[in-house]
Amino acid sequence: MALNYKDDLFMLQVRLFRLAQIRWNKSPQECETIFTQYDVNAYIETCYEEYHVQGDEANLTDLENYLTKKGWSL
Repeated sequence: MALNYKDDLFMLQVRLFRLAQIRWNKSPQECETIFTQYDVNAYIETCYEEYHVQGDEANLTDLENYLTKKGWSL
């Protein structure tokens, strides 16, 4: 059974959150702060059509580019 849009989007957001946490060596709280401050989940939703057909590594790299443009640095 395929996931509906809302469920698929949520799973994508969770996967990218976990990957970011690992790549950036951040605690869940630190990663949540970044995601909240820069409205990352809304950005993921905006990019859903592209993100759901790409690999998670490419999507995470795009998120890092988005964050860098917003003034974030690791």
